[in-house]
Amino acid sequence: MLRTKDFCAIVPAYNEEKVITESLKSLKKVFDRSDIYVVSDGSTDGTANLARLQGVNVLNLVENCGKANAQEKVISRFRLTNRYSYILFTDADSRLEMNFLDEAKKYISEKPALIVGTVKSERKGIISAFRTFEYGLSHLVYKRAQNFIKAITVAPGCASLYNSRVLERLDLKSQTITEDLDLTIQIYKKKLGRIVYSPKSNVVTQDPESFKDYWKQVTRWNIGTWQNYFLHRLYRMNSKYNAEMNYLFIDSFLWLATVIIAILYPVVLVNFLLGVLITIYCCAFIILLIERRYWPLPYAPIFPIFYFINIISFFYSLFRVVLSKKKFIWNKVNRYDSAQ
Repeated sequence: MLRTKDFCAIVPAYNEEKVITESLKSLKKVFDRSDIYVVSDGSTDGTANLARLQGVNVLNLVENCGKANAQEKVISRFRLTNRYSYILFTDADSRLEMNFLDEAKKYISEKPALIVGTVKSERKGIISAFRTFEYGLSHLVYKRAQNFIKAITVAPGCASLYNSRVLERLDLKSQTITEDLDLTIQIYKKKLGRIVYSPKSNVVTQDPESFKDYWKQVTRWNIGTWQNYFLHRLYRMNSKYNAEMNYLFIDSFLWLATVIIAILYPVVLVNFLLGVLITIYCCAFIILLIERRYWPLPYAPIFPIFYFINIISFFYSLFRVVLSKKKFIWNKVNRYDSAQ
């Protein structure tokens, strides 16, 4: 039987005053407030003060040092890996459902290196409608399949419970702008143990409100993915994980090739677009039916637009990583008050 003190949560935050209170309220339903650690990464708003009002531990950094470095500093400052068996990494715009930890505990006997939860979207407009479908497809199909073959490609930064002994052997000073992917790859490369998926450990997170912020977010994810691809030489097909990552990359290249063929041969363009629309709508209907989240269905005819945006961003990010000599920075999207 595990004690409550075997778990703690870390919340890195940079200018998150709009969302930090609701996030911490949800965390306090799962963790004792003494086991919640907020690191304000050089925030210039009321983030740190609002966190203190919730009675949690707060480390207020004067200068912004980046999410990964901030996480490392709070772990070191409070000696968390020495005091807790598992440490949750979550985000300031995310809210844990009450059953998160109870569901995750079911996998503790396997002593996994990392337990990955399920990310869900709030009900907030067209972008969240697409994300509800996208996350549902990802977790119901891809994540479960990856869990079966023991090659989960990425542990989300808002819903990942790390084994402390494993965390001590990871380099948290990520050289990329997607530290969650970097840490996932390190676990496989260093053979530190299995990453398991807990499908009922739910975390609700915010999605971008505008297409501008959506582009900004997916492009950051894609740039970070390409950075990790080259940094960790994932193109070498010498592991199950690398093979799975390359399969997902090939899938994107096939999408691009199909789009190019449709454009070059207009006679098939209409049939192509109609086929895409029907396929995505049918998939959305099935996934949302299983998820019992029906509100996004009226938006489904617009979902193909997001796939085209994703493909453009994927290859645009490749060129940026290959050609740019500048250091990429983490661009946060605008937040909104979840309590409204």
